[in-house]
Amino acid sequence: MDTITIANREIALMAFDRLRKEDKKDSALKLARCMLQNASISLGIGDIDWDIDMAIRQCGGVPRTGYRYTAYFHFNRNTEMVKEIYDKIVKELYG
Repeated sequence: MDTITIANREIALMAFDRLRKEDKKDSALKLARCMLQNASISLGIGDIDWDIDMAIRQCGGVPRTGYRYTAYFHFNRNTEMVKEIYDKIVKELYG
């Protein structure tokens, strides 16, 4: 199986598009703000953070567990993914 390297920022953009399509505006806005202002996003246990975490995971990202109930997703890093899975995610999101 072929693997490709994808920038976490691209995964976050796909997660943003997914949140917008699911009409989760608050979650999409928080993700967008963090992408513009910070190098990472800190995700706790609230509903908005849960939506963002799930969207990132559905787009192939893996937020790293931090201290206590917090997970972090760094936009400056890369993620290795099987090409077929990436193609499936892109097709599902963008047609």
